[in-house]
Amino acid sequence: MQQSYLDTEIGKAEFQLLRNQEHIEKVWGVMEPIVDRYIDGFLEGISNSKGMSNPQDNFTAFLQELINKNDSLHDKYHDIFALDVMEEEYAEDTEGFKSAALKKDCDVIRKTLQSRTEALKEWKSKFYGCKSQTLYDTFYNLISFAAEYNEEMDEEAMQTLDKVDDCGLAEMEEDACYQSGVLGYGIVSNILNHMYPRTFPGNYKAGVWSLYFLSDGTKQIDTPSGTSEFSMVKDETWSKTDIYEMEHNYFFPYEVFCIYTLRIYRRLAERITDRFHKDYPSDYRFLITNSFYEYVTSEN
Repeated sequence: MQQSYLDTEIGKAEFQLLRNQEHIEKVWGVMEPIVDRYIDGFLEGISNSKGMSNPQDNFTAFLQELINKNDSLHDKYHDIFALDVMEEEYAEDTEGFKSAALKKDCDVIRKTLQSRTEALKEWKSKFYGCKSQTLYDTFYNLISFAAEYNEEMDEEAMQTLDKVDDCGLAEMEEDACYQSGVLGYGIVSNILNHMYPRTFPGNYKAGVWSLYFLSDGTKQIDTPSGTSEFSMVKDETWSKTDIYEMEHNYFFPYEVFCIYTLRIYRRLAERITDRFHKDYPSDYRFLITNSFYEYVTSEN
């Protein structure tokens, strides 16, 4: 995607294309052999990662570390964003919600506010300027949606989900679970992934970047803009180098990201069984993909 096309007919056509199942199948056809090659390297690294006597024990230790690392934030976010707490403590104190629950207690927001990265200055300004009631309402919507979605998407539903039109995450737009410029796919998916790692994919930034590499980013797969759908060419943003910078496509639809990530998870789970003779626990489905995306970006 190209920044200058965002509000044009070309941009609109491209975002429609991203959600087109036929297009998704074409992209996946390019991705699949590349995904398999990266999985080989990823699992080889795990086989030797923990200094155990055999690959199976190394995988077991790796998996336990993955789960333990998530557990603290899983519990913390369920405490902070419990609906009864939000209703009883913060419904009449939205300023307290913004200043305490979000700015101090929510790790992803606190760390983003503390970051000195130049690119985050605009986001910080929008966060500080956003009304506390708006933030409270958005979080109430997304936490309510997440609890219902997690309950509806039992394991049978998750195992059969393979088409974007069947992915209920698209309803998050309609249910006002985002706040433009403040609570986007990155922050929202980070929180929900820690809370419900079985149903909500996370590591969105590294994930979309990974999809760029996994689809051979030099290929423009029938995109109207002539650029990769997983990247954002910032041709309207000033750069100190006078060279256009490129980021992940931070507008890439979350429900489409979910479909690609689910397919990658299934490949990972299959290869884990073949290699380590262990079944990967689906309760932690989207923790292994987080780790895989970190591996892919580290290799590029």
